[in-house]
Amino acid sequence: MKHSILFTLSAIVPISLSIAGVALGSQHSVHDRMMSEQAPVKEPELKTLDDLAKEIKALRQRLAGLEALKPRFTNFMPNYAERFHVMHRAGDAGDWAVAAHEIDEMRRLTGVSKYIDPKLGALLQAFMDGNLRKLREAVEHGNPKSFQAALVDTVASCNGCHKASGSTLGVTVKVSDTMSMRHPHLLGKTTVPKDHGH
Repeated sequence: MKHSILFTLSAIVPISLSIAGVALGSQHSVHDRMMSEQAPVKEPELKTLDDLAKEIKALRQRLAGLEALKPRFTNFMPNYAERFHVMHRAGDAGDWAVAAHEIDEMRRLTGVSKYIDPKLGALLQAFMDGNLRKLREAVEHGNPKSFQAALVDTVASCNGCHKASGSTLGVTVKVSDTMSMRHPHLLGKTTVPKDHGH
């Protein structure tokens, strides 16, 4: 029985890792290169069910440590906001290549957000996907008028998303009304919300 469990696990794990590698595709090529430059990790020898139980416990502890390091949305949003403002300034200057790069990064970050917080990530995706697509189209055509219209719509969506998430913070693209590019919130007289982290 013990041998059949270990044999089954030793057959399933490499197949699962292989499938995961194919599913991830080239997205992790830089990560893969970095990992291949490190010394190979020696696989533990699991001869008994007790060995397997110890390995599972150790993996759970490592996973709990990684979960504790996971950023919150309050850490995530300043990076997102900075990308937005760089894209805005680049579009204003007609630097469409930089604007396109920042939009692509925002699209990537929108996808990543669901791993930080599934509920807020889904909300961000719902509010931003269409807007980022419109911004990208305006940038691809180098159309300042369409770009400005898409920018106004996107700011409205940002504020809609903040409201839907329970945030009292408003977003603006007017630099003179904000604290910084990394924190583009409108400053004004407000009260502290009772149950909100951002």
